[in-house]
Amino acid sequence: MKRMEWTSTKGLLVIVGGNEDKIKTKSVLQFITDNSHAACISIIPTASSYGKELGDEYAELFMKMGIAKTHVIAARYVGDADTPEYHAMVNESDAFFFTGGDQVKLVEVFKGTELLQKIYAKHASGALIAGTSAGAAAASDEMLFDGDEKGFQKGSVKTTQGFGFLPNITVDTHFTQRNRIPRLAQILARKVNAYAIGLDEDTALSIDAAGNAYVVGSEMVTFMAITNATTTNYEQLPNQSHYSVHGLATSFLAAGGKFHLPSWTRLP
Repeated sequence: MKRMEWTSTKGLLVIVGGNEDKIKTKSVLQFITDNSHAACISIIPTASSYGKELGDEYAELFMKMGIAKTHVIAARYVGDADTPEYHAMVNESDAFFFTGGDQVKLVEVFKGTELLQKIYAKHASGALIAGTSAGAAAASDEMLFDGDEKGFQKGSVKTTQGFGFLPNITVDTHFTQRNRIPRLAQILARKVNAYAIGLDEDTALSIDAAGNAYVVGSEMVTFMAITNATTTNYEQLPNQSHYSVHGLATSFLAAGGKFHLPSWTRLP
């Protein structure tokens, strides 16, 4: 099993499990606001079927929490992203927020575009990138979708290439609320990626340039790895069979918990 090859960037990556509080404490969104140090944030609601409305909602929230200027990059279809208007928005922004919705749609619209490459470059030089629900799942190296009901049955979980912000890691969201441990167990049993992160709702993981991760919010973050697993019969079984896997390493961290992703160890 290959070890993680961590790619250092200067900007924070904040992945959120979805359904973050927008009314009372707003702790996750306030954390993003405070740690972005941004004068301008671009909201990218492409994953949502209600993109413009959702983008405007987040724009209003971020401005109320202290960010002076917002843009909404409302690209909806393949070919929409690389416009002069959206490039100008990215040039002006020092933080980016991907909303929830359909992660497959989000990646299809942005993958391979000059606009996404510009966002990568801004992140490498210090801009914060955050994503919630689908926007967090898209940060994966290999991104999962589907398979809620039958995660312990071979072939029920589908994957495609994500944005790749996190090397050799797959991210899942709404994690314990939707009983998604079996989905990540299958990703690991298939050896799609060696590592996986499950984010509960209203909970975020903030990841710095060195791969130090910090838990924020009201619920839990789950870390899973197959690097030391001793047994799995996944490859030998036909599709729809229930597979076995033994020896998955699992950690559960609450708010304030710290984890070092490159070495996959908990920090004191």
